[in-house]
Amino acid sequence: MKNKIAIVTGASSGIGESIAGLLSNSGYTVYGTSRKVGQTA
Repeated sequence: MKNKIAIVTGASSGIGESIAGLLSNSGYTVYGTSRKVGQTA
């Protein structure tokens, strides 16, 4: 099985947060970035 990795920008709110959650629930390792320190999904 291959490791699935995703990088999501804007992961602290809105669409970015939703996408990060969906990818995580689908088995991806998610790395999120944000301008808001400490508030990524």
